[in-house]
Amino acid sequence: MLEMRPLPPEEAVAYFKAKGYQLPATWAWQDMWQEAHATAFTVAKSAGFDILGDVHGQVLKSLEQGQTFRDFQRELTPLLQAKGWWGRKELPDPATGEVREVQLGSPRRLRTIYDVNLRTAHASGAWARVQRTKDRRPFLRYVAILDRRTRPDHRGWHGVVLPADDPWWDTHYPPNGWRCRCTVQQLGQRDMDRYGYTVSEAPPRPMLPWENPRTGERVMVPKGIDPGWAYNPGKAALEHHAARTLMDKLAPLPPTVAAWAMAESAGFVLPALEKDYAAWIGEVGKRAGSGAFRATGERRVVGALSPGVLSFLQEREITPASGAITIADGDVLHMQRSAKGSKLPAATLASLPGMLARPQAVLWDRQDPGLVYVWSAGDAAEKVIVKVNYATRVARQKVTTNSVRSGRTTSAAELRNRGRYDLVEGDV
Repeated sequence: MLEMRPLPPEEAVAYFKAKGYQLPATWAWQDMWQEAHATAFTVAKSAGFDILGDVHGQVLKSLEQGQTFRDFQRELTPLLQAKGWWGRKELPDPATGEVREVQLGSPRRLRTIYDVNLRTAHASGAWARVQRTKDRRPFLRYVAILDRRTRPDHRGWHGVVLPADDPWWDTHYPPNGWRCRCTVQQLGQRDMDRYGYTVSEAPPRPMLPWENPRTGERVMVPKGIDPGWAYNPGKAALEHHAARTLMDKLAPLPPTVAAWAMAESAGFVLPALEKDYAAWIGEVGKRAGSGAFRATGERRVVGALSPGVLSFLQEREITPASGAITIADGDVLHMQRSAKGSKLPAATLASLPGMLARPQAVLWDRQDPGLVYVWSAGDAAEKVIVKVNYATRVARQKVTTNSVRSGRTTSAAELRNRGRYDLVEGDV
């Protein structure tokens, strides 16, 4: 009999992989506050022990393969014990120098690591799906597990139905504390009608003071939410930290690493990157429309060379200095002001990160050396030219990058000219 295994939650896996590019060692969980956890993976008391890669890898395996906690514990425990991260030990606090007896690895700590990371990864993956489908299913319903362990406030939020974009979800999107089991249910109008649900009034958000014992900083925490949990992990990752942080980190990475990082995380970061980039494009266009705007040389990372493109370049003994693809505000202006008949559609220019990540084809222009990213519909086509190892200046510093230099509409027939173009990947 054929055994069917459930597919791994792709958005949750992508979220957790993106966190793996930053592995800061910390002493206490309060050393990283709320949204910082959306883009970095850490384990308290890990400073001085080479364990973060092991723990991150095991959590990732649990997500990808659906491992139980027992599997997670059985495989990880001997690795941590071999590296000395187990039991109680006396260690100096990096912040104060005070030597204290602290708990390192233990079954209870492993349970917390497993629970927290899987719950936040699944919640973030669910948020990514909400953003992708909210046009058809625009409502979220708070769902608590109603048993003896349920916190009173969480019980009170059970059944609250609000639009997915309501600010209440910025702080109350579950999980809302250690071992919190709450989730959300996404609904369309038909679901609302079928079950008799109606949109709620957003519950009040009374705030309580809390002092961070590590920093002494006093912050206000929503009542019913554990300190450090009053944030939406999926939104924090998608709309702020992960997209911009990961993309900006592509530039200095070796090309093969940048290509791998983009390929692994594209599904997770692209929606937020496209939103951020489109807003920037709008700002550039608005300032240019005033008639007083000049290019400043501001440059944004908009993508990365794919592994296939890198292989093609290596075969031709072309070694990119970077794996990132960038664009400067001056080139955006140039494309916005191109001749009307051949100008790229505004929608294409505004969604460039997604277009570069999913081109119909990539060509190599032998006549005017450069990569040509192509999208076509019938006889019409759009193309963007990326110059490899383009030398420029950013903040008065010399940099070499793979730069989007121009783009326009053309005919598909022109791009099929094999006397001029080599096919790198895809099809025209």
